[in-house]
Amino acid sequence: MCKVSCEIVKDLLPLYYDNVCSDDSKRMVEEHLVECEICKIELDRIQADFKLSKEEIESNKNDGNVIKNISSSWNRSRAKSFIKGGIISALFTSLIILGYFGLFHWNITSVPTDMVEIKNISEMADGKIVYYAEINDGYSLNSIKYDMDEEGNLYIIPLRSIIKQEAVQPLSVLEKGYDFIDIKEQEIVRGEGIKALYYGTPKDKILIWKKGMDLPKASEEIENMFHFN
Repeated sequence: MCKVSCEIVKDLLPLYYDNVCSDDSKRMVEEHLVECEICKIELDRIQADFKLSKEEIESNKNDGNVIKNISSSWNRSRAKSFIKGGIISALFTSLIILGYFGLFHWNITSVPTDMVEIKNISEMADGKIVYYAEINDGYSLNSIKYDMDEEGNLYIIPLRSIIKQEAVQPLSVLEKGYDFIDIKEQEIVRGEGIKALYYGTPKDKILIWKKGMDLPKASEEIENMFHFN
């Protein structure tokens, strides 16, 4: 069998080392290595180039773990950020909704009495007190609140939202019209006597009635207006 040159074997050594050459080529390289010290040294060099030390293997393993931990931490942070972002978005949306309803639908602002006209106060046959109230500032009135202080003063408080809305024609009874209050019924409900009746707040009020005051008798038209029997 003819001898193979070292140049040919050196070309085959990488394939031999990776075990990807044919069986005939492998056999030929091994036979050559038995006799050629130079090619054996070359194979050792190839093995040294590709073989990692234990320290390098452990270092690479640690580096891989570090990368894996960084990736895992990043994924957790991304999930936390996503959840946090969702919570913040939900809170922000809730604040916008609450702010909208608070400004436009939360009736906490009383109407100043200089914008209110109270007239035609009278007393019905059954003791109910009737009065005519008109809001003159051109804005709608959303609700009426009844409140009583420790001195026995009952307040009819006209309320609207923080942001006023223009009154729509025709005006509602709250904004312009007659209303009544049953003093006796209010005393039963509240469990104490009422000394005076005001339209407005304790600091800004219009007197409608106080105990001992003589009121004119209600007209037949008003009696019919509030006759519920």
